[in-house]
Amino acid sequence: MTKSEWKVIVSRTSGSGKALRDWPDISGLLKKAGIEYSEVITEHPFHAIELAAQSVKEGFRKLLVIGGDGAVHEVINGLFSQDEVSPCDVTIALIPVGSGNDWARMHKIPKNYKAAVAMVAQADASARFQDVARIATLMDGKPYSRYMINIGGLGFDAEVCRRFDMAKARGKAKDHQYYKSLLSSFLFYRCQKFKVWVDGNLFYEGPTFSVALGLGKYCGGGMMQTPDAVIDDGLINVTVIERLSKLTFLKKVPSLFKGTIYQIKEVHHTIGKHIDIEATPYSFMEVDGETVGRTPVSIDIIPDAIKVVSCLK
Repeated sequence: MTKSEWKVIVSRTSGSGKALRDWPDISGLLKKAGIEYSEVITEHPFHAIELAAQSVKEGFRKLLVIGGDGAVHEVINGLFSQDEVSPCDVTIALIPVGSGNDWARMHKIPKNYKAAVAMVAQADASARFQDVARIATLMDGKPYSRYMINIGGLGFDAEVCRRFDMAKARGKAKDHQYYKSLLSSFLFYRCQKFKVWVDGNLFYEGPTFSVALGLGKYCGGGMMQTPDAVIDDGLINVTVIERLSKLTFLKKVPSLFKGTIYQIKEVHHTIGKHIDIEATPYSFMEVDGETVGRTPVSIDIIPDAIKVVSCLK
């Protein structure tokens, strides 16, 4: 039986615990707005995947995430793990309480809780479809797949996420730990040789600092590695940064925040629907800020795959 109310999934760890701490305030705003819901709180990593799938099986067709990019990523993957309904038959909304909130930034979802709740109250009017990408990698030597809603990366980007994941596994998930992971990756990362095919054609081959694959524009708290990305155009934006010196990279960092990265001569950019990537010896892969395996990697676009509450016009 289909249920009319929202299932709220509260991410215990989003925003270094801020989502859970602020849930009483948010729940009060939801009640004041007349939004009917029942809530559940995550208990462990990847729990939101299970909770989203279970919620759909219970009859919920509206899921509200209290958390950040990682929590939304898990909920979307939960939708694709169930076969009760098509993922696009479920409406996804977010009240952003994460650290980066890059997916929320793409959809212009307000950080102010009252404004975000007002958006949820008007979900039927503001819902829109967006693309999703299916990522096929290797995890522990076996084929593995995940679904991406924003941006993925290999090379330096993935190394930062890998180090941060290791820190989180040790119970160190504070924001400053991410910057420690960023610094250590910057100091010790060595460029690898990549081959990147786009729609069957070899696009790039050579020593590489990073590869970014974007449905959305933003990552890392507002950086734009794929500034021309459109969330629903049926295409994946690909940005390859060649090997460059650490000094040159530091000089070019402002371009990441200005959206002018394509003006850098060491940057290559294209778009496509199917991407294949190899690295020598290999590279880890991160998707929406989560390490999801290593090369070889294949990425395919799924147009208009999910329905989300958005302020993007």
